[in-house]
Amino acid sequence: MEAGLFLAALLLSCTPIRTSPTTADVCTLQQIAKDKVSYTTGKAVNGCVSRSTMGKPQEVHVLQVKIEKQLWQFQLNVSSAGRTIPPERKVLFVIICDMHCIVTVHLVDLHPTFVSNNMVVGVMGKKSSAFEDTSGEQLVQRVKEHYGGITSFTELKNPHHIHFRVGEDASSPEDCIVQPGFNARRYLQTEFLVQEVKGCTSPGAKKGKEAHILRMQQGPAETSSQPVEVKVNVVCPEAKPLQDLAILLILQSQPSVTWNIDTQRTVSIMASGKHRISRFPSEQLDERVLPDNEQGLIGLAHDTGFDDIASYTDIPSATHVTLELHRCEPEVKTPPPTAAQRPDAVNIVQTFFRLSPPWKCTDDSIEIVMLKMKLQELNDYITDITLQDPHCRAEQNQTHFVLRRYLGDCHTKLESEILARNKLILTLASSLEKVEVPFECSLPPELRLQLYRTQDFKWPSTTVLEVNKAAYVQVSFRAGSARTFLDVKECSLQTAAEEPQQLLIPPVAPLGQVVTVLKPTEATLGRELHRFSFVYSLAGGGPFPPCATLSCRVAWHFNGSTSVATLEVTLQDTRPPPSSLGIEAVVGITFAAFLIGTLLTAALWCIYSHTRPMAKLQPVATNAPASESSSPNHSIGSTQSTPCSTSSMA
Repeated sequence: MEAGLFLAALLLSCTPIRTSPTTADVCTLQQIAKDKVSYTTGKAVNGCVSRSTMGKPQEVHVLQVKIEKQLWQFQLNVSSAGRTIPPERKVLFVIICDMHCIVTVHLVDLHPTFVSNNMVVGVMGKKSSAFEDTSGEQLVQRVKEHYGGITSFTELKNPHHIHFRVGEDASSPEDCIVQPGFNARRYLQTEFLVQEVKGCTSPGAKKGKEAHILRMQQGPAETSSQPVEVKVNVVCPEAKPLQDLAILLILQSQPSVTWNIDTQRTVSIMASGKHRISRFPSEQLDERVLPDNEQGLIGLAHDTGFDDIASYTDIPSATHVTLELHRCEPEVKTPPPTAAQRPDAVNIVQTFFRLSPPWKCTDDSIEIVMLKMKLQELNDYITDITLQDPHCRAEQNQTHFVLRRYLGDCHTKLESEILARNKLILTLASSLEKVEVPFECSLPPELRLQLYRTQDFKWPSTTVLEVNKAAYVQVSFRAGSARTFLDVKECSLQTAAEEPQQLLIPPVAPLGQVVTVLKPTEATLGRELHRFSFVYSLAGGGPFPPCATLSCRVAWHFNGSTSVATLEVTLQDTRPPPSSLGIEAVVGITFAAFLIGTLLTAALWCIYSHTRPMAKLQPVATNAPASESSSPNHSIGSTQSTPCSTSSMA
């Protein structure tokens, strides 16, 4: 294969160009999105260097980044490779963005200090407005006056990756005089992604043959020999990369450029400068004269038999260029192993769920809601629905299948923190066969306010706020990045009654005793979390309103604006009802009732014993003779019997 690669380049460089009627065809270039082209260069939009910081306490490097859209992200690598920096030598970076940008800093063997304006997010250091609304020579002069000197100034547009090497050069000018198209190769290399890769295809283009045209435009001063490394990769992240692909690479530049092509593919090469293939470094092919305009280069590709212009890219002077071609082998559908698997039914079910997706993703959960009546459109009945984890099973009633699970469970995979992937496992009634339906859903990048009952913020959240008990509040935002995007400035609770608003997190004053700021201790699921707890108690202990509104105001780092998240909650009183009695009161009342009953019984017995009639006594019979004393009045209240009378006296 290596011999074939070299032979293809050699034969093409020596083959005369054929002419055909298609040469006159006009190819209108249009933007394409399937391929990615990047290049690395040491050139800046504007820049300068000076030795004005030599002998001063620190180096001062200024990076001014101009971008085309909000929240532009780029990486800054800082090192001292190849230069000797004394340990006590300080390095200061001033980073200025004209729009909001997110900077990821990677440091090697250095600990510089950073100063940035308010448009920069992700850089740990001091924020300064001293350099706002200024650029170029005015910015250089202001930095020089502020820090007593400037080592370098570099202005870049839409960078993707910056490699910066600190250090000073005694041969630099005394003053930093800004120059357009400045060559900063001595201390800086910047990787750019081409924002608009263009291409065009003729109606009769043959499949499997494509041309890639790279036109590098050098400045008048860049006439010396310059090596440029070109790397061609064919990738397919989701499947096997395409193997049967014929590639024509047309490289147009000044004749002084030497192209080093690094590829594992058989590539035909036409270059205006000398070129060699990295696997054959000793074999160098001479340049040829190429057209110096767009349609001329396109016509050259057509005349060589390549009617598909897969990419046409204009770039400035560069040291490295990478073409990443997204090409996959055609999907081969394998026949079902047996007829028992009923592939037709499986395909029908999978297609049905893809056309009518029942899934939905929220900030922290996956929800499945499927109307049973709609499933009647299938030829088979579905008896069970689960996620990839069989324990995550949908509940069903007479009308729906319903499932709601936490985003971190059920084998759900998060990609780039903004996309959730899982599978529906459906059981068919006729054969009990399980059908898999892979699905994905986007996670909303929204500001959310949630209330929890416990300190571990156990899912799910609630909308019930218990009076006189600790409540736990979470403010979350999903952005797909590990950077901090917001600060919670103020939180309050407003009831529906005339009660004044209760500030939980005041904007300036310290937190009260009823509010505690908490740190997230669990997996954040790619979200930025701010947590606090508070206790709501009603002043005066009177009746409480039925509902309230919990609200938090946050400030965004990238534009300084504020947003408000609200949550309607229902108040629940945890105090005992006024009419209810505690156990102490019940025991006291019971004892008092028993004591009162005992005393009352004793009083009634005492009254009865002192007021009842005297008992009548029965006399003892004797045989004494009758005498004068034996009269009827002798024994009052007794019963007496005489020979004269048998009456008795009561």
